[in-house]
Order: sequence, then C-alpha cells, then structure tokens
Amino acid sequence: MSKKIDYDKLTKEIFDLHNEIRRKPLSFISKLRESLKNFREKIYHPPGEDPIQTYEGPSAIEEAIEFLKSQRSVCELIFDENIAKACKDHAHDIGVKGLTSHEGSDGKNISDRIEKYCEWDGACAENLDFGFKNAENILLNLIVDDGVKERNQRYNLFHPDFKYIGIGIEPHRDYGICIVIGYAMDVRPLGSEPKNVADFIQEYIKNTMNRSKIKNPFQEDEPDAPDNTVSLKIVKNTKLIGGKMKKITKKIFSLDNGAQHIIEIED
Repeated sequence: MSKKIDYDKLTKEIFDLHNEIRRKPLSFISKLRESLKNFREKIYHPPGEDPIQTYEGPSAIEEAIEFLKSQRSVCELIFDENIAKACKDHAHDIGVKGLTSHEGSDGKNISDRIEKYCEWDGACAENLDFGFKNAENILLNLIVDDGVKERNQRYNLFHPDFKYIGIGIEPHRDYGICIVIGYAMDVRPLGSEPKNVADFIQEYIKNTMNRSKIKNPFQEDEPDAPDNTVSLKIVKNTKLIGGKMKKITKKIFSLDNGAQHIIEIED
C-alpha cells in the first residue's frame, strides 16, 4: 500500500525550498550533481519515486548546474491564498480528467482562475509538475525543465519581478499527483483599483527588454512578448474595478512549450 501524502506538508516544503533556491541558487548545485548518480542512460531513478524516461538525460542536469553558477539571487516570494485557490482548482480539474495542460477543461487559463479570487497586475504565470511526491525532486524537475528548449518553468521559478506564489496539489488520474504553482507580480482584492498599473507595466516591459537576447517577430509589435512566443491572443472586455466598469485589454502569449504568459492592461 502506498503511503498517503500530506498535501499541506508538501505545499510548505515546496514553498520553503522554492524560496531557498531563489535566495541561494548555488545551494542546489550539490543536489543536481547528486542526481546524476541516479541516471541509467536517459532513465532517471530518483530515490523513493518511480523512474522516469527523460528527453535529454544527464546533459540537462549538467546544463542546469552551469545555469545556477551564474544565476543571481532574487527576492523570496510571498505565499498568497487566493493564487493557491486558483492553483488548487486547476489541479483538481486536470487531475480527475487525466489532463496535463495549462488550459483547463473549461478553456480557462491561469489569469482567469486567479481572477475568480483576486485581481493581479503586471504578469502571471504557472508551472506544472506531475508524479513527483518529494519537494526536492519537484524543484529539481522545474529547474532542469527537461525537453523544453526555452526552460520556461525555470524562467518562472527565478523570475525577479514575481512577488507572489500559490501552490495547489491534488491527485492525478494517470500520474498519481499533480502540482500547480502560480505566480503573479502583484495581487489586490477583487474589484479594487490598480496600483498605478501604467507605470508598473512600463517598468516590467523595460526590464523584460533589457533581459531579452533573442528577438522573434511578435516582439516587433509587442516588446513585452517572451522570446519563445508562438501566438498572441488579445482579449478586450470590461471589469468592475473600484465600483466602476473599466475597459481591460488582456494579452495572452502562447509559448512553444504549451504554457501561457499573460499581461493585463487597463485601457
């Protein structure tokens, strides 16, 4: 009989280790080096977990080690219960149906799910992990981001502008367990006024442009588009903010690994 997982305990362990890695990236190098011993060609045998077939094998671990050697420390994240609720909703939705996508069975994305509970500003993103039941293995998997050229989950994990995080864990029909981690640059109560969003967005765009090294066609018209954008959807609607209906433009960038990067701007 498999041991029952304490989801609350695992959530805290993921949160604590996530912040430790953001604060001290070099501290995780020894764990990555240790994981190299658990490979049999491209099959990874993590202690206490089921073996998994990787795409890149040990070379992805070695690349992650080199990345961490030059990764600077970034701020710790604040746990937000509203983002956590949105993550838990998604984990439950895709878990019972055996899905592995960032888009829910109802077509909603991380932005929509967060907006059920609170407002967010700047940008939001989401990481997913399936199967691992140990915080160290989960974070290792996100940092390595095996098989994903742009390492989007790693990018989210170390994104210097994200300030808030939420974590949701639920059973998964096919993989046993599903972990959803949501991020946002800023959050505020549902329906409240934004905190000078125009300046907030401009600062974010400036920082993103300074960090970008590879340009793609989408960035010619949308400088805030991530480097690995494959499509852009713009949605215009109205939202009740501060007791008034206001026009909102939501930019949904679909990335080449199936993830979405979402920015919302008040018109």
